[in-house]
Amino acid sequence: MLKHRFAQICYNLDELLDGCNKLSTFMTRLRKQSRSRIEFEADSYFGDGFEVLIESLILQMGHTPWIQIRDYVPVQENDLGVDGYGYGIDGEIHTVQIKARSNSQSVLTANKDHISNFVAHSHSKYGGESKVKYMTLFTTAADLHRTAREMYGEEVNVIAEGNLKTLLDGNKMFWATFREQMQKSYVQD
Repeated sequence: MLKHRFAQICYNLDELLDGCNKLSTFMTRLRKQSRSRIEFEADSYFGDGFEVLIESLILQMGHTPWIQIRDYVPVQENDLGVDGYGYGIDGEIHTVQIKARSNSQSVLTANKDHISNFVAHSHSKYGGESKVKYMTLFTTAADLHRTAREMYGEEVNVIAEGNLKTLLDGNKMFWATFREQMQKSYVQD
């Protein structure tokens, strides 16, 4: 069962997921839904929808070499930079930041996109006596800006739009499971 609140506030699950088997289709439909009603702020709805997609991705593929996160929990209150956390292969904390962008050609920067907050919050809240060993940024942007990559080095793993397409596009098992997870969590009007 999905824990993210979006699984319970989605306006129209069928409209969002029927026949969907590509990241771009999902994001286009999600953006359209985010603009269609006023109950939620459009960018928040859009971001939350992407966050639940990533929750499902982690639950389904967390054991793969690209992700390596188990026991994932979304963080939905006091958004100070960490959108969720789980544990790495050695049991160490693994924090997650999720950034949805309509422009998949954009690059994320440390300051404008608050990646610095993610890194700082990871270390201050989840690091304990030492630094957090694992941090992953999931995004529909093209990448993390070169300056930010240089600043963080190998500290932040980035799974950008191209990586997500490789994992999700045409992956019928993923989309069927995601739909099933959403249906089990979904509350209709």
